[in-house]
Amino acid sequence: MSAGPAMVVSASRRRIDPDPSFTRAFAELAPRLPGSDRQEIAALRARSLARFTELGIPTQRDEAWKFTPVGRIVNRPHAADVPAEPPLERILPHLLGGPKARRLVFVNGRLVPQWSHVGGLPEGAAIESLTRALERRTEAVAARLARDDGRSFTALNAALAASGAWIELAPGVVLSDPVQLLFVTVPGASAPMSHPRVVLRLGSGAALTLLESHVGLEPGPALTNLVLEGELGEGASLAHDRLLLQADEAALIGKVELVLGARARYDQTTVALGGSLLRSESEVSIEGEGVECRLAGLAVPRAGEHVDTLVRVHHRAPASHSDQLFKSVVEERGHHAFAGKIFVHRGAQRTNAYQKNDNLLLAEDGEVDSKPELEIYADDVKCSHGATCGELDPSALFYLRARGIDATTARGLLIWAFASELLDRLGDRTARAAARRALAARLPTGALVDEHEDAA
Repeated sequence: MSAGPAMVVSASRRRIDPDPSFTRAFAELAPRLPGSDRQEIAALRARSLARFTELGIPTQRDEAWKFTPVGRIVNRPHAADVPAEPPLERILPHLLGGPKARRLVFVNGRLVPQWSHVGGLPEGAAIESLTRALERRTEAVAARLARDDGRSFTALNAALAASGAWIELAPGVVLSDPVQLLFVTVPGASAPMSHPRVVLRLGSGAALTLLESHVGLEPGPALTNLVLEGELGEGASLAHDRLLLQADEAALIGKVELVLGARARYDQTTVALGGSLLRSESEVSIEGEGVECRLAGLAVPRAGEHVDTLVRVHHRAPASHSDQLFKSVVEERGHHAFAGKIFVHRGAQRTNAYQKNDNLLLAEDGEVDSKPELEIYADDVKCSHGATCGELDPSALFYLRARGIDATTARGLLIWAFASELLDRLGDRTARAAARRALAARLPTGALVDEHEDAA
């Protein structure tokens, strides 16, 4: 079957041959990629590219990509290492966490040292770029890059990862101020692509607030392919705020994969606003008792935008709790797909797991696909899931109109009330403010809502 001049689809393997630009980019960058002077790293990257080529771009025949035409959006010519120098005033509004926050800032995959700051860390804490980590922790980083999860975009990330971070806290280390990873995309004559790799290692009792921001400064084709993985030790705590604010035509594919030890706490909130394709994958493995895992997200796709949310939570130990709440507001010709699954493995008795997906459909030609699932192999559990999809409540609209509020403002206030519950889950105050501004810019009554929030 043909899928365009640059796409060859194999029906038997449910794959699309990758665009040649990926191989060309690797050939060009290989001598300059971090760790290329070490034979084992260079060989690992070559194997990863071969694995990506073997797996190909997934099609909608692949169950995990059932609702997402990723080939049409991503499998096009891209260029790696596209230089860009945006002025500082374009970056400042996206610096989160307050004046004491540590941060690493990347533009089109390049670390910008003058805008980055990770100094003054307590003993036992390490925050460094992927380049530096490959110099100092070659074997540990190589082991991470070598992991094969059967996912083609993970293999592509391992082959081309030139940016990212290694974040490690020794047992008992608590960072009181947040750490921000800011990934900025600036399209140019070529469509830029970057493949950040982030590794998190929190020892027992360690605590961290991580602010992950993806920002598109200009409209235009671009690709960010992120892999963030690691583990939380016994009693460790991670608050993870994610803002996906890409520009028109840009694509972001991100996977978060974490292993949680006993009594660990993980809070993740993702806000997805903008971009032709935003794909957010989260896979969490609960390996110890007493874990608290909370995952939440808000997606607001409008005309021509697609947001794809994939969540997998594995309960492998007894007496732990997970909670999922995801919402979407789908405007005219927008598309949101949610696929969430809770696995309760054998022996994970006394598991308490909850999953909910609520969707607000604002136009007849908007589309929502929701697939909540449970897979349970234990008998002493409390698990539930559900999904809703509907329009604005006519009685609520009538109530507001009857009190002198015009139709546009009434709709905007109801949409804001539906969505703001998720914004309130963002743990960092500056991240909440940024998300509110971004959402307000998408609403017809955005200025009114934004002023109300600022006053509050």
